[in-house]
Amino acid sequence: MVEKCGGLPLAIKTLGGLLHSKKSEEEWLLIQNSEMWKSKGVLSSLRLSYDNLPYSSLKRCFAYFSIIPKDSHIYKDELVHIWMALGFLLPPKGSNALMEDVGNEYFNILLWNSLLQDVERDEYGNITYCKMHDLVHDLALNVSNNYSATITPSHGFDQLSKAIYVRLEGFKDVNPNIFKVYFDCVQALYAQASILSVVLPNLKQLRVLVLNSHYKEFPVSMGNLKYLKHLDISSSPRYRRYILPKSIMRLYNLQTLRVWALNELPEKVCNLINLRHLVVQKKYAEELSTRYMFTGIERLTCLQTLPHFVVSREHNCFVSQLGGLKNLGGTLDLYGLSDVSNMEESSKAKLCEKFNIQCLLLDWSNNEDEREIRECNDEDVMEGLKPHTYLKELSIVSFKGRKFASWITMMMNLVKITLKDCSRCDGFPPLGHLPKLREMVIFGMHNVKVIGRDFCGGMPSSSSELSDSGSVKTVATMYPSLTTLILQGLSNLEEWLEPIITTGGEDQSMVPVLPKLKVLKIERCPKLTMIPSTVFLVSQLKELVITNLDSSMILETMSKKISSLTSLRLRSISDGDGGSSSNTYFVIDELLKNNFLSLKTLNLDKCPGLTFLTIGVFLDELEVSDCLNLTSINVVEGALRYLIIVRCPSLSELVFVPSTRSILVKLILGPFSEELNEFPWPSFSSVISFPKLTSLTLYGWRKVRSILVDGELDGCLSSTFPALTLLYINDFEGVKSLPNSLAKLPSLERLRIWNCNNLESLPVFNESHSLQYLKIFQCTILEERCRRESGPEWYKIEHIPRIQIGHELIWKH
Repeated sequence: MVEKCGGLPLAIKTLGGLLHSKKSEEEWLLIQNSEMWKSKGVLSSLRLSYDNLPYSSLKRCFAYFSIIPKDSHIYKDELVHIWMALGFLLPPKGSNALMEDVGNEYFNILLWNSLLQDVERDEYGNITYCKMHDLVHDLALNVSNNYSATITPSHGFDQLSKAIYVRLEGFKDVNPNIFKVYFDCVQALYAQASILSVVLPNLKQLRVLVLNSHYKEFPVSMGNLKYLKHLDISSSPRYRRYILPKSIMRLYNLQTLRVWALNELPEKVCNLINLRHLVVQKKYAEELSTRYMFTGIERLTCLQTLPHFVVSREHNCFVSQLGGLKNLGGTLDLYGLSDVSNMEESSKAKLCEKFNIQCLLLDWSNNEDEREIRECNDEDVMEGLKPHTYLKELSIVSFKGRKFASWITMMMNLVKITLKDCSRCDGFPPLGHLPKLREMVIFGMHNVKVIGRDFCGGMPSSSSELSDSGSVKTVATMYPSLTTLILQGLSNLEEWLEPIITTGGEDQSMVPVLPKLKVLKIERCPKLTMIPSTVFLVSQLKELVITNLDSSMILETMSKKISSLTSLRLRSISDGDGGSSSNTYFVIDELLKNNFLSLKTLNLDKCPGLTFLTIGVFLDELEVSDCLNLTSINVVEGALRYLIIVRCPSLSELVFVPSTRSILVKLILGPFSEELNEFPWPSFSSVISFPKLTSLTLYGWRKVRSILVDGELDGCLSSTFPALTLLYINDFEGVKSLPNSLAKLPSLERLRIWNCNNLESLPVFNESHSLQYLKIFQCTILEERCRRESGPEWYKIEHIPRIQIGHELIWKH
C-alpha cells in the first residue's frame, strides 16, 4: 500500500491515519484490495480515507469544507458551531454528550486522518485553528456534489441550482430578481453586509449567516430568519459602531451569535432562550458602567460561552443567576463582586460544578473609595466562588480581604494565576506544590513587605526525571513547572526571604525551588534589597527584567551568579545611599561578561550610574535610552540587527566596529551631548557598508549645523546605505539644508522631516527616484517654501506620489 502512495508524504500520512483505526487483518486487506487504488497517487489515498469515515454525518461535515476558501485558517470552535447549526452533530440516543462534544470528536477524526493539518494551539493545548491541504480541499469540492458555490458578479450563477452553501464575493449593486430565483434552498451564506436587505427576503431555509463587511444599519427583516441558528457579524470594521435591530430577539432558534463588541447588542438578548454561544471578538477594556448587563441570564439554560457577567443589584443581575447555567465553559469574567453580600449568595453560582470553565476572572472593582472605608466581606464571598479543580487560569482583581480563599491551594490543574490590586493582603497563597503552574503574576499588592519562607507552602510536588544512568527517578520540587514569575508594583516590598524546604524524614535534603524558571520580572518594587539565591542558581533563567530599584544591591548579587540570560532589561536603577557613584556600571559590566555568549537582547533605560558601555559580538538587539551620565559606547558589531541609542545627553563618543559583513537592519541615534557641534556618527574602521540596513532615525539638537560630517560620510552615502528605505530626521533646529547625497540613496521610499524649524532647502529628488512618501511637519520655514505650486522648493518634490506638508496630505496619481 505504501508503494501505491507513490512516495507522496500526504498520501502516506492519510493512509497511516486510516489504518490506525483498523484493528483486524481483514480490515487492512479490504483497504489493500480497494478499487480506489486503480487511480494511483494521492487522490486514491485521500478518497479511501474519506470513504472510510465512520459516520455519514461526518462525511457531510467534511463536504462543508468545500465552501471555505483554499489556504484559509479554519477556526475549530467556529467550524463546530456551524456544523451544529446545519444539523450535522446529533449525539447518540441515550448519550449525555453535547452537540459540541460530537463536533470535537469529528474534528479530531479528520485531524487524525490527515484531512486537516498545520494545527495551532493556545497556551493550554486547546486547538485554535488549522489548515487544509489544497488537494484535500479539491476532494471536499468533489464530494460536495455541487452543493457549494462561490459566486461573483461576473460568473457562477449557473452553479446555484443545487447550492446549499453559498459565498457571494464582490457584489455591490445587485438585481433583486436574481436572488428570487436561486436562493430558496440556501442554508449557509457568506456575503457582504451591504447586499443583505436584497438577499434576506429570499432566504427561506437559512441556518448560517456570516457577514464580512460593514453595514450602517442592519435591516429589521433579519428577525424573519426563523431557522437561523448561527449569526456572525464579528468581522465588520472596528472603527464603526452599529447596533443590531431589536427584531433579532425573534430568532428563537439562534444557537451562536458572534459580534465584535457587546455594545452592538440590543437589550434583552437573554430572550434568545436557545443561545449556546455568545462570542465577542473584542476583549473588554471599558469602565464597569459601560459593560453590558445580562438581565435575565438565568433563562439561557443552554449557554456555554459568555464573555462576562456583571453583578449589579441596580440592574437585577445576581451571581446566583449563573447557578442554572451548568454548561458554561471556556473563559468567564465576573465583575462587580462587591455587590455580592456573603458566601451563601456567592456559592449559588455553583462554579464548582462547571467543569468546562478553563479561565476565571474574579473582579471586585467598584466604588473603590467607598470600599476602603466600610468593612468588606470579600473573603467570605471568595470562599463561595470556588471553581472546579479543572480550572487552568485564575485572575483575582481588587480583592479587599486580608487572606485569599483556601480553595486556591487545591487547584491542581492551575497553569496561570494573576493577583492584581489586592491591596489589603500582606502575602500570597502558598502554591509551590501545584504541579502544572507555569506563570504567576503579582501586581499592585502594596501591603506586602516580605515574601516569607512560606511562599512555597507545605509538601513539595514530586516529578519524574531521567538520571545520569538513564533510569527514571522521582524528585521533590517546589514550583516544579513555573517558567514565568512577574512581580509588579509592590511598592513596600523590602525582602524576599530564602525558602527552606526539606524532604522530611530521616534523610533530609534541601528541595529545589523554581527549577524551570525562565522569565523573571521585578518591576516597580523600589524598596526591594534582598532576593533568594534560589533564583540565581536556576540554570534555565533566560529573561530578566528589573525596573525602578532604589538600590543596585540585588543586581550586585545576581551579576555574579547568572550566566544563561538571552534577554536583559534594566530600567531606573539607582545606586542608592550605600553604593558608589559607579556601582551600576560595574554591576552591568559583570552581567554582560557573565552572559557574553548567551545574551541576545539588551535594554538599558534610565541608569544614571552607567558611564561607559562596551557591547560584544553576539548581541542581536541593543537599546540604550535616557542614561544621563553615559559618555561613551563601544559597539563591537557581529550579530547585531537592531541598534537604538537615544536621549543620552552626555554621550560624546560612539565607537562602532562593524564586522566584515554587517547585518544591521534598524538604527536609531540621538540626541546626544549638547556640547557637540557635529552629529557623532560612529567611526567606521573596517567596513563602510550596511547592506541590510532598511530603517534609519536621527534625533539632533540645536548646536548641530550639519547632519553629515563633510568628507567622511557625505560622499559615500549611497554605498554605505544601499538598502535604506525609511529615513526619519528629527529636531535638527540648527540645520538649514539637507545634503544632496540624500537624493542618491538608491532604495529610499519614505522620508520624514520633523521639528527642524530653520531648515530651508531640500535635495533634488529626480522623477526616477524611488521615494514614494515625504512628510514635513513642524518645520516652519520649509513648510512655507514647499507650499504646493507656489513654494520655491516645490519643484524638487512635486513628482513624489504622496506628500504631507503640515496637516495637508497631497496624493499624486
